[in-house]
Amino acid sequence: MPIQVVNTRNVLKTSFAAGLRISSDMDLLFLSGVTARPLDLAPEDSFEFPEDPDQQARLALDNIQGVLDEAGITWREVIKIVRFYTETPSNSVRAEYLGDWNPCSTTLGVDELPEAGAKIMFDVTAAVPQS
Repeated sequence: MPIQVVNTRNVLKTSFAAGLRISSDMDLLFLSGVTARPLDLAPEDSFEFPEDPDQQARLALDNIQGVLDEAGITWREVIKIVRFYTETPSNSVRAEYLGDWNPCSTTLGVDELPEAGAKIMFDVTAAVPQS
């Protein structure tokens, strides 16, 4: 599935793509807002979020990795990431997972997230090639 990065002329390389063009038959995978909370915990189960926003980002990205693995795809098929945060994690954490792949991205600072103690939440969209 060809994914082409689309930028305007004279744009320097950034940590995100201005746009992505996907030209192939595909399915889209939408992940609900993912935090550090393990995805296999029941809603009534308690979870203590780590204080460190980088550690929360790693746990959230591990959760996303598990969903991508289950779908049979990699971070290279992620086409959009929206990051909500109450305390900024470093961008290097994201690079640990994405490597040199920079999908379209939006980052929003918010006053609070739906789960008490959560400092970061990711909303992810991926393009899944049809078999």
